[in-house]
Amino acid sequence: MEEEDYVKRLEKIIDKQDDLLTHLDAKFQQQEALNETLSNQNKILREDIKKHKGLLMDMNKTVNQHKNVVKKLKKELEDQLKIQQDLHKDYGQVIKELTDELEEERGSVKSKPGDNDSSNDDKVELPPKEHEKDYVAEASGFVSDLKEKSTNVIKDLGNEPPVEKNQFCKNCGAELKEGFLFCDSCGHKID
Repeated sequence: MEEEDYVKRLEKIIDKQDDLLTHLDAKFQQQEALNETLSNQNKILREDIKKHKGLLMDMNKTVNQHKNVVKKLKKELEDQLKIQQDLHKDYGQVIKELTDELEEERGSVKSKPGDNDSSNDDKVELPPKEHEKDYVAEASGFVSDLKEKSTNVIKDLGNEPPVEKNQFCKNCGAELKEGFLFCDSCGHKID
């Protein structure tokens, strides 16, 4: 009888060990499944990181393109402003020369009427005073208006109107976003 009890106890111990081994196998399988899931998630994360690095590089390129476009525009505006200033200076010089010539002509015409002995053919008659125009004042006003208008044009160049909806870039064909002055894809200036 003692042998039978001993055998039964051994069988119970073996059954418990089988249950424990089955339970441990299940735990190992769960662990393997978790490891596989984690490795898949790590792969996805690595791919996402690569994509984000690519996007960051593209964004850096775009920012650099925008900086270059801004530099070019600034240089163009400075060149245009210099040209405008040179034109104003040249135009002022021409007006001054014309004014000086006109004053010389008026001075020579006023000194001639004292020569009453000369023939009437050499005499220059000026129109009556009420019909005379003040060309110097007109030219000065014209120069002032020109300066004011070019200053306004230069200011307006810096305040270009925003892009309307549903427009496309002439350079690359990408759809332009509202309020942008440059194409978001290629950096081309929007007209």
